[in-house]
Amino acid sequence: MVLSGALVLVATYFVHRTFGRRVVSVPLALFGVGVLGVGVFPGNRVPWHGIFALLTFVSGGVTVVLSSRVVTSPFRYLCLAFGGVSLTALASAIFLGSANPLLVLGLGGVERWVVYPLLLWMTGFGGYLMGHADRGRESSARR
Repeated sequence: MVLSGALVLVATYFVHRTFGRRVVSVPLALFGVGVLGVGVFPGNRVPWHGIFALLTFVSGGVTVVLSSRVVTSPFRYLCLAFGGVSLTALASAIFLGSANPLLVLGLGGVERWVVYPLLLWMTGFGGYLMGHADRGRESSARR
């Protein structure tokens, strides 16, 4: 997790350079800090692990939703779906408490409904950025 968080922070620099939009780079940086903090403070480090996990979950979901502003369709709709699923699962865990229908999966199952969409988005966004870089080279080669 420490390495993942550090890599997300490095990627934040390049994402900001590419798009120049703080609306994506600031939450992405917070997501990287959260992931890094989860790695530095394991689950037995109360309250730090929980604080960084919550930072990761919230900023990750917000980042995924806001990234839809800098990508094109159809990936834009996937960003909204992934972010929506993640934030909805997180909100249900926080606000519904014991009435949360996802609790039949256990706390780990609920956490997976929050985290897996973020991981899928990260993979897809990385692929999108690699494809975006190729389009930039093609357009500059045509000139």
